[in-house]
Amino acid sequence: MKNNFKENLKNLRNIAKLTQDDLAKLLNVSFKSISHWENGYSEPNIDMLIKLKEIFKASYDDIIE
Repeated sequence: MKNNFKENLKNLRNIAKLTQDDLAKLLNVSFKSISHWENGYSEPNIDMLIKLKEIFKASYDDIIE
């Protein structure tokens, strides 16, 4: 994944007016996972990318590029 993922995720989450905790609950992951993704410490697996695409009604390009 490109380095833009973390910025794109945070922007999409803010546009959707979701907190990190809100998004974590929607994805059934920990708040820490969302924080790590947004800070570039880790990246989601493909299943999580699919769920993010559905939640934000965005393309993969909008999320990862």
